[in-house]
Amino acid sequence: MSNQNSTWDRHELYEKVWQFPLRKLAAEYGISDVGLAKVCRKLEIPLPGLGHWTKIACGHSIPRPPLPALENVPVLARQIRRPEIAVLPEDTPELERIKRAALSTTPIVTKAMLAHPLIEKTRQVLNNAPSKDKEKLYASHELEWLDLRVTKNCLPRALRIMAALIHMLDEEGFKVVVEKKATESTSVVVYGEKIRFGLIERFKQVKPTPKPTGSAYSYNPVTLESTGILSVEVWNHYSGGPQKVWRDREGAKLEEQLPGCVAGMMRIALKERAEAKAQYEEHLAKQKKIEEVESELRKIQNEEKRIKALRRDAVAWHRAERLRRYIAAARDSSLKDTEWIAWAESQADRLDPLKEPPKSIVDDKDEVLKRLHSVRWGW
Repeated sequence: MSNQNSTWDRHELYEKVWQFPLRKLAAEYGISDVGLAKVCRKLEIPLPGLGHWTKIACGHSIPRPPLPALENVPVLARQIRRPEIAVLPEDTPELERIKRAALSTTPIVTKAMLAHPLIEKTRQVLNNAPSKDKEKLYASHELEWLDLRVTKNCLPRALRIMAALIHMLDEEGFKVVVEKKATESTSVVVYGEKIRFGLIERFKQVKPTPKPTGSAYSYNPVTLESTGILSVEVWNHYSGGPQKVWRDREGAKLEEQLPGCVAGMMRIALKERAEAKAQYEEHLAKQKKIEEVESELRKIQNEEKRIKALRRDAVAWHRAERLRRYIAAARDSSLKDTEWIAWAESQADRLDPLKEPPKSIVDDKDEVLKRLHSVRWGW
């Protein structure tokens, strides 16, 4: 969860501790009731006594003591707890479902659960897999088996845990599937998002006894030793946010944590849905900006073309006018005949962008060249 510092409002807190039980109010603030009681004592806020809320429930009216005046009110920082995941508005109702899933209990593993096709196939594949003592079992990914990375001794327990987990996911409407030829082969589709996960046995490094000084061969390799500690891990890549590893702890075996594991997968799926939509909207916004800039650039390029055309036409018009002045001088000199004058005027008109260009034999040059090649090479 992301936190943000704020300060405690003494008067607001005084009103609330006399309206709601301390434990319920503490949950709203995201701290323990003991921690909230400490804050009240530091701010000299009187608290309801033992049995206060029971008497209220029985209909008794109990006057509350006034908030004592305090000259120098201590400024106490508090953390405002934000939701651990940002979800889409339409997914908000699912948060209550996730809370219920987290508060449920792991079902007793039955023969029916152990007879699940994926459990049965995994048992057969890994039981037949060649393995050395105290090493993780491994089989070909050409076969269909759940991603259990455990030793032979832990296999029966791992299968029971996975059977219970698959059953709980199935009860929530989420189906576990196995992909062949995949390193991370096991996944479950939750809210349309693919959650990849597996069950892992933890190993610890064991350093060998150092060899005597002066030995000719002093290499002491570190070996891995099975711990029997199992964990369920989600392998989707993301930074921060919901929990994605559940393992055996001193106070709680992995079996007891399976409801939290299911709820965690649901939270991760909602997070990925929200992030996917945010990325899509960001992509659309970026594309819109790109299109706006490209449109502006096209306008600039079109304007540049018009400017170039204008300058080119102006130069052509100037050349046509200069040619006409020359033709007029030639006509006055009587050195050119009428036929030449007419031809020269047509050439001036061909240069002039303000006139419809008359036809000329020059226009047929490309066609004549094609005909020449055709005749020359026999095409």
